[in-house]
Amino acid sequence: MKHILILFGNKIADKMIILHQECDPELAKDKKLPRDSYLVSYIKNDTLVYDISRGTKVELFDYYYDNFGIVKGIQWTDGTVNPKSYDYVPKENKKKR
Repeated sequence: MKHILILFGNKIADKMIILHQECDPELAKDKKLPRDSYLVSYIKNDTLVYDISRGTKVELFDYYYDNFGIVKGIQWTDGTVNPKSYDYVPKENKKKR
């Protein structure tokens, strides 16, 4: 997982997270992805490449357009997990005496 902070002037926008980079588009059918994740398709070195990312569509488009130039599409994944509980790790309970 790759975290990216997007800067607009002197302000830091919401963060964009790349969950899977240069992956198979079939990974977007995974129900264990968060509901707010997108499958982004873009051209990199004359080949069509897919990423699964989180963030707003505007942030995703801006990032991929600025870095790669040609964005083919941004579409929802089939994820059903609540974004707040995605990657949640519960605290370990300490044993009481």
